[in-house]
Amino acid sequence: MIRHPLGLRLNPDRSIRDQIQEAARLGARGVVLDAIGDLAPQRLGETGRRELGYLFRTLELSLVAVSLPTRRAFDTIDQLEDRLRRADSAFAMAYELGTNLVLARVGPVPPADEPARREAFDNAVGSLGRAADHRGVRLAIETEAEPGKRLKDFLEALDLVGLAASVDPANLLRAGIDPATAVAELGSWVAHAYAGGSSPATSALAHPRGFGSSASAIDWESYLGSLEEVGYRGFLTIWPDPAADARTAFNAISGRLKQVS
Repeated sequence: MIRHPLGLRLNPDRSIRDQIQEAARLGARGVVLDAIGDLAPQRLGETGRRELGYLFRTLELSLVAVSLPTRRAFDTIDQLEDRLRRADSAFAMAYELGTNLVLARVGPVPPADEPARREAFDNAVGSLGRAADHRGVRLAIETEAEPGKRLKDFLEALDLVGLAASVDPANLLRAGIDPATAVAELGSWVAHAYAGGSSPATSALAHPRGFGSSASAIDWESYLGSLEEVGYRGFLTIWPDPAADARTAFNAISGRLKQVS
């Protein structure tokens, strides 16, 4: 039996409602939505939000998280106020749709020997964390190509209840970082975790996240054991390559998890 409920991150370029129904048929217990396109806060009105909520309840699916689209790191003050306003709108929408978790790639923590970047980053992420807490959600920072301890030290320095961490094994493995070690270092800061391994070099070059991972590319026993040791009981979210079949990816990873659980 799989110890964690499985989630599915949906492709924003396909019909969201069709994918929600497909996720339920596949056996997912929840989904992650990207707050872009028709699901951008300024485009998804009250009627659309009510319809989504009704669909989730009908299919007995949870909204695991909303993903905040970010085009660049938060280590610059360029257009910062506008970016913070858009983030706040996503926080409010996430809470209204029934989740207390928002995922975002804010960029790696700048080193201390770059004080201007580090100050901008600290201030921006701190503002995001306070805004998230005000809206009743937590902002889970997606792991980048850096050790878990570096992100943990950063989160502990800010010490904001509105901030957390989301573990992405694909990013970590591409940087030569063991996901199980990163989980152990992040400890109780882990609020979300993906199910997936590293990707072939060709896929990694084609997409910054490196889609195309295989279910066998990660040490599942070590990864799941580390999540259990830090007390994480939440979803494992499968994030398929947008160019591939979601069903194949979901079945491959769920099948692998059944073997090791």
